Amino acid sequence: MNKQYCHTGWGRRLCLPSDNIKYLSNYVLNLWRAGTPALPVLMIIIITLSIAPAAIALTSKVILSGGHDSQFSTQTSSNLTEIINSLGSQNWKTMQEHCSEQGFKSLQELVMNTNLRNVNPLYETKLINLPSGEFEVRDIKVMVDMKATSGNPFQYLVFTLNQNGLVDDVRFALENRHYQEIIKQGEKLKDFAFRQQILHFIEIFRTAYNRKDIEYLKKMYSDDALIIVGRVVEVKPDMPDMLASSSLSQDRIQFIRLSKTEYIHRLENKVFKQNDFIKVNFSEVELRRHPSRQYIYGVTLKQDWHTSTYSDEGYLFLMIDFSDQDKPLIHVRSWQPEKFPDGSLINLGDFEVID
Repeated sequence: MNKQYCHTGWGRRLCLPSDNIKYLSNYVLNLWRAGTPALPVLMIIIITLSIAPAAIALTSKVILSGGHDSQFSTQTSSNLTEIINSLGSQNWKTMQEHCSEQGFKSLQELVMNTNLRNVNPLYETKLINLPSGEFEVRDIKVMVDMKATSGNPFQYLVFTLNQNGLVDDVRFALENRHYQEIIKQGEKLKDFAFRQQILHFIEIFRTAYNRKDIEYLKKMYSDDALIIVGRVVEVKPDMPDMLASSSLSQDRIQFIRLSKTEYIHRLENKVFKQNDFIKVNFSEVELRRHPSRQYIYGVTLKQDWHTSTYSDEGYLFLMIDFSDQDKPLIHVRSWQPEKFPDGSLINLGDFEVID
């Protein structure tokens, strides 16, 4: 028998079963019909939300179309439905049943750092075939607990699944319109597979900050990465060649020396420790392939950064090396608060790639 949460007053006793949110709506509607004043109704809702959050947990359903075959789509729909409905309660056992080891680790870290909750009763979306043989599911809207950080609490999840239908990775998505624009450009330029991989990398990069995954970020940056923060360049003392060959003039940048280790230390011990939640959004995404090295791409994004202690808006540039497609590396990372006076931004053309 389902547990019930009951209210007795004004000559009536009405109970809220614990299995579905629709009962809360019916319960409140019955109170209104019974002539209950507005304020007591509001108080009942507040009390119910505080003492019985599990009682009003939203039950969702995922329906996928496309993909491998109808049987695979149906089974994957069922698996993702169980995962989505386990987010709010943090039912790790159910999640783990439908994830690979790495996928569960990624999902668990994201849920623990953001307290994800499903928000839609129905998710109808596509099961996308990736060139790698894996599958992707996008457009799963969720709400995150942003603690003291301001901003929109809604995000969209992307799931990557292996050929067995297990979740291998989960991340926050770029805005759909930016994603579609880049995919269409890839079809025209015949580098669709690379662009899809780059989008995957960018979304993982962004989500690593959201979930404060310092170990993952360490792997994403080259040991000799050139890092530009604001209008100053941070470069390892033993790696001056890339900076020396840059076309950036002295009046456009200032130089300070900072190793990757120092940058990661600052990120881990200041930024991550001082903020419960880090919200990073990317927009105005532009991709550019190196003219002579097909595995080098420059990515320019407008970045909105929000934490409980600091917020800013600016332009992020990444030079990413995909020569090892299983382990892409960031060789250059720059951030600037605004465009230069001539309207330009730091980009791929400002650097000479040295073998």
